[in-house]
Amino acid sequence: ASPSPPPPSASPSPPAPPAGPPLSPGEDFCTNASLVEAAEAAMTEEAQAAAGTFEEINDGTSVPGTCLASGSSTVGLLKSEEPDPGYLLITPHTSTDVYLVDASSGDIVHSWSTPYGTGHAVYLAPGGDIVRLENNYSAAYDIGIAGGASHISAYDAAGELLFTKGVNQATHRLHHQFELSTFDARAKTGTLFALAAYKLSCEEARGLGRTSCNEGDGLYVEAVLEIDTEGDVVWEWYMSNHVCDGCDNLTKVPINSGSGNQQADWVHANSLVYDAEKDVLLMGGAYTDEVYVINHTSPSETPLMGDGAPASLLYRFGAGRFGEQYDVRVLSCEDGLCFTVFNNGRYEKNGCTFDGNGVQETDCSSEVLLTTLPLAVLDPSQATPPATEVVVQTLFNASTLPDGLLGDGSGKFLRLTNGSDVRELDPFFSLVLGSAQLVGEPFTNGSYLSVMVGTTGTLFEAYWDASGLAYSDVRLVWQVPGENPLGPGKGKAPTVLNCTLPGLQKLSDTPNAGWTTRAFTAQRYKDDYCGPR
Repeated sequence: ASPSPPPPSASPSPPAPPAGPPLSPGEDFCTNASLVEAAEAAMTEEAQAAAGTFEEINDGTSVPGTCLASGSSTVGLLKSEEPDPGYLLITPHTSTDVYLVDASSGDIVHSWSTPYGTGHAVYLAPGGDIVRLENNYSAAYDIGIAGGASHISAYDAAGELLFTKGVNQATHRLHHQFELSTFDARAKTGTLFALAAYKLSCEEARGLGRTSCNEGDGLYVEAVLEIDTEGDVVWEWYMSNHVCDGCDNLTKVPINSGSGNQQADWVHANSLVYDAEKDVLLMGGAYTDEVYVINHTSPSETPLMGDGAPASLLYRFGAGRFGEQYDVRVLSCEDGLCFTVFNNGRYEKNGCTFDGNGVQETDCSSEVLLTTLPLAVLDPSQATPPATEVVVQTLFNASTLPDGLLGDGSGKFLRLTNGSDVRELDPFFSLVLGSAQLVGEPFTNGSYLSVMVGTTGTLFEAYWDASGLAYSDVRLVWQVPGENPLGPGKGKAPTVLNCTLPGLQKLSDTPNAGWTTRAFTAQRYKDDYCGPR
């Protein structure tokens, strides 16, 4: 085994963001009604008349839930028909702020102002705290991976920094996702799991069987770091211990597989989730089209352990069925290991084209899938089950809503207009990035999908319709309000969002593939998550 590199250490703490409204001891944004009252009192009569219903944001400004006063569909709340009460937590990709949205009204009821851009992932913690993957675009880095991040930070409801951990070294860099697990920055208990890229030299990569490697870039292999509230790494896992050259072993990853087989960013993992009941982690690799099951009960690893590595990769599945999938989420089930994915199975890299107005010219579409792996994958003493024993069910796809989200007769999945300009999304499609959260038992009354079409910033919720046997009862459509014209690394987007029809942006080397209001993921919470308001 090669010598182990030093564990990732904390980078210098980023400066604390400006404090928001003062909170009394024990108060949080869920219980402090004075925050809302103060905001309403500060508004002018003209602003109240123009806005309708407003609620408090940290910086004293407010954002309405709807932009429909003119009678045209632009952005904000486009449909609300008694959706499940609760909240949506959203971090637009081009903004440094995080927004909490009331799922019924579409109002932004709270925000956190932070100094840095998003690394995509953010979670609400008890007490009104958030824990967020962040990227300091001005910081130098040695690992150039899309979706990269420099640190994980926790903020309280008033915007005060509670915790930060930097992982942005020559060998390790955070990216895309982390699993909050039991981490509580306020109580200083528990741990979280962070997804990181680990950089191998080409000599090391070739020693593992890699055939293509640029000497300047090396090869990125995925790693999982378990981090406590002191910022210490207490457990590690490295894919470099679980690769092979051309094998068909479902507990090893062929090191020359997938669409990333000619580049440093080989796997491009974008999802990491923990199943506490089964004590396993699931990681989604976009460029390998696979989901990996990792045994958390196995010993901690170093990057190049050779034959001494524990057999901690329990299973891999997806190649041939998934395609650049995103947002793996675990579901509780007794008969197997169950998870959902936002799948771009019909998306071929650079194969989807859009015209000058952002309208798709090729037949690309996404789908939401429910996958059940047999329980035998969790028991290394049993024979590894073949992929044919895996069950994949479709929850939502381009044919689920033939009349679109709004049923407006446009023939499009979604059509936005300000009266003179138009943005169209057709069919259901997000260019790589999107999220899908299944709330409730699958295929039962009351269950629903909360879906973010990430590259356009379109959030919708579709409930189970027993008569049609489909998630086709759309009760909520919310378009991220306001144009954020600044791209990654180009500065901070405007703090106050507005009702501007989104502009078009180039994504994944494809012109006009995204809208400037994009928010790649959303987290859905019940209204009692942080106590009564």
